Amino acid sequence: MQGCLFPRLPDEIGWECLVRVELNSHRNLRCVCKSWNAALKSPRFYQDRKRLKISEQRICMLHWIDGNWDIVVYDLEKKSSKSLPPIPGQIYGRCQCHVVKRKLVLIGNAYGNCLWLYDFACSEWREGARMPEWREGFASAADEERGLIYVGGAFRYCKYGLTSASVYNVEEDRWDLLPDMNTCMDAFTGAFADSKFYVMGNRHCHTNEVFDCYTKSWKTMEDRFNSVSAVCFVSAFERLYCFSAMGLIEYEYTQDKLNIVETFPTGDWHETIIFTVVIGHNIFICRWDHIEGQTFWLLRPPSERGGGGAFKWTGIERPLSFQSCAINAATLDL
Repeated sequence: MQGCLFPRLPDEIGWECLVRVELNSHRNLRCVCKSWNAALKSPRFYQDRKRLKISEQRICMLHWIDGNWDIVVYDLEKKSSKSLPPIPGQIYGRCQCHVVKRKLVLIGNAYGNCLWLYDFACSEWREGARMPEWREGFASAADEERGLIYVGGAFRYCKYGLTSASVYNVEEDRWDLLPDMNTCMDAFTGAFADSKFYVMGNRHCHTNEVFDCYTKSWKTMEDRFNSVSAVCFVSAFERLYCFSAMGLIEYEYTQDKLNIVETFPTGDWHETIIFTVVIGHNIFICRWDHIEGQTFWLLRPPSERGGGGAFKWTGIERPLSFQSCAINAATLDL
C-alpha cells in the first residue's frame, strides 16, 4: 500500500474498513486518493474479501447489440444490472467468456480469434494475445486458481475439425500449445474440474476427452457420456453435471461413474439451454422457451441444502432492462 489509508487510523483498521465496502462502490473508492486506488488494485484486497466471506458474486452476461457485444453485470440478489464500458475493438462471431484473476476474458470464435480483457480492479479494457491457431466452435474452460484458460478442438473454415489445443495464461498474456487431442471434434463445450479439462463432442460426435493438467496427456472417456446425448457441462460442488435427453447427469469423477439425478419439466428441455454458470450454491441456467422467450432458472442440488431431498428448481424473472437475449456468461466473485 502507498501512504496512509485513513489519517487517524492504523492501516490495519483502515484496511478492514475498505474491504467491507460493497462492490458497487469500488469504482468510486479508487478515485478518492492514490493509497485507496493502490489498495483496491492489489490482489490481497479481493483475497481478503473472500477470506472474510464478504465477497459478492455477479453474472457477467454477453448480449449482442448493434453489431457488437454488450456485457451486462447482473446482481441476482438485488435483481439489478449495469453495462460495462464498450469494448474498444470488434469481436466477430460467437464469443467465449471467462472470469479469471479479476479479469473478464472474451475470446472471439472467428476472424482471427481476437481476445479482450476487462480488468475489474482498474475498470479498463485491453487487447490480449490472440490464439496461435484460427479456430471456431471450440471448447473452453478456466482454471481460476492458476489463472489459465484451456481451449481445445473446433473446426476451421466450417470444413474440418481440429485436434489441436492451447492454454492461455491470463497474467502473462501468453498462449502455449498443448498436446493434440485424440479425436477431431467441433461445436462442443468444456469444463474444468479436479485439475482436468473436460471436452464434450456435439450431437454428431459423442466422443468425450479429458486433459490431465499434471500428466499433460489426453484420455478418451469411453462409454461415459456417449449414450446420454449430453448437451453441456458445468463444474459445480466438486462434481461434473451435464444436461442430457435422459435428464440431469451427475458425474462423480473420483469414482468415474454417472448418475441420473434429476428429470426436466419436458422431454426436450435440455435442448433449449443456452448456457449454464455456477453462482453461490446454485447452477444458473439460461434457456429459450418458444412461448415465453428467454427464461432464467436456478437449480440447487440437495447436497448444498443440508443433504437429502430433491433438487430445487426456481424460476427467475428476466430483467426488463435487458435489451436483447443473453448469449453467454461467466461468474464474477469479488
